[in-house]
Amino acid sequence: MSSNFYASTHASYWLLTRSELQTARETDLKYATAHQLYCLNIFFASLIQKLGKRLLLRQVPIATATVYFRRFYTKNAVCETNPYLVLAACVFVAAKIEETPVHIKSVVAEAKVVFAEHNIKMFPAEAHKLGEMEFYLLEDLDFHLVVFHPYRALANILGREPADAGRYPKTRVEEDADVRKQEAEDRKKREDEARRAAGPGAAGVKALALPEEEGESEAERVRRLMYRGSGEGLMEIDEGTMQIAWFTINDTFRTDAPLLYPPYIIALAAVYIAFTLTTMSGASARTRSSTQISSVANSLETNTALGLPPPPTSPAEFLASFEVSLPTLFACVQDIICLYPVWEAFEPTPQRASVNGSASAAAAAAAAAAGNQPPKPAGIKFGPEDAEALVRRMIEEHMVDVGHPDNAGKSTPEAARKRTR
Repeated sequence: MSSNFYASTHASYWLLTRSELQTARETDLKYATAHQLYCLNIFFASLIQKLGKRLLLRQVPIATATVYFRRFYTKNAVCETNPYLVLAACVFVAAKIEETPVHIKSVVAEAKVVFAEHNIKMFPAEAHKLGEMEFYLLEDLDFHLVVFHPYRALANILGREPADAGRYPKTRVEEDADVRKQEAEDRKKREDEARRAAGPGAAGVKALALPEEEGESEAERVRRLMYRGSGEGLMEIDEGTMQIAWFTINDTFRTDAPLLYPPYIIALAAVYIAFTLTTMSGASARTRSSTQISSVANSLETNTALGLPPPPTSPAEFLASFEVSLPTLFACVQDIICLYPVWEAFEPTPQRASVNGSASAAAAAAAAAAGNQPPKPAGIKFGPEDAEALVRRMIEEHMVDVGHPDNAGKSTPEAARKRTR
């Protein structure tokens, strides 16, 4: 399993462009509007979430299953497949990949219950069909099964990464002193070799410095010392801000963001939205957190001792410290906030309002002001019950078109030439 996102199949093959997504959906757009397809993706993501919860899966396998589902439909059309069978297969495979496997019969049994709640009768409740679908799914995914999610990037950005927040054998100051000592020894050794090479009469030869590429550059030293994942040198973030960002990432799997942006961009977009909402609600983004490894005071003292700039003291300064493309970041933010008004109109639930109420309201207002929502036909209500009917209608109409194409019975120039021979 790849531990480097930039060397992974995720980065190499599954970061797509909007034009590629549009091309992949051309067939489905013959039978549904762009707004309806957007709502269908919300509908399918909700079904995956419910099925995963019934199987007692964690959020990461559920997120992986959602990404598999979206990747599958970049090469296939909803109207040409049984999306409910694909959905169950994605959950089954994701559970195995994320090391929380469930028996295939359990997936079938729980899927029947979830689909019955929505009056879905297209799911074939047979284990062998789900097993067969698993092979088709793996083939269309090109066996690229490692998915990098924004959760770990978010934890690392906010200094909460448990895997990287353990005890280090040396403090930052001690490590910096050791590196400088090693650099001085290497430089002295290089100078001694130069004197010996110059001969006995060159005792006063001018000291030769090490080439730039053989030593550690200042930028590399700053990155190594400032961003070790331990929380040192980073601004402390309020737990409420962390939770809003986490919930926002959960919501991004109902959008195209996992197919368009790297996980760290999605994580930063979630942090930006969380900062915006906490500022609007009057909450502080710099309150002390018990999960942080070091305090702001300690970070300031350490940075002063190392000759480094102080940690960020404001959300804007914190976000500006990351070397990312701002147009890309704000495009991701826009894609996320456009979800909420559409989602609320499609599937209004008191439970989601209680969890993400402030986030949904603020994001809906921002999306409405931006005018960047998927087109919605005026005066037409579209809900989960309509989504199930739309899927059936799309499949039926596509089957009719395949069996009775528009050019059926018409002679083409090629066929006319063959007859005249």
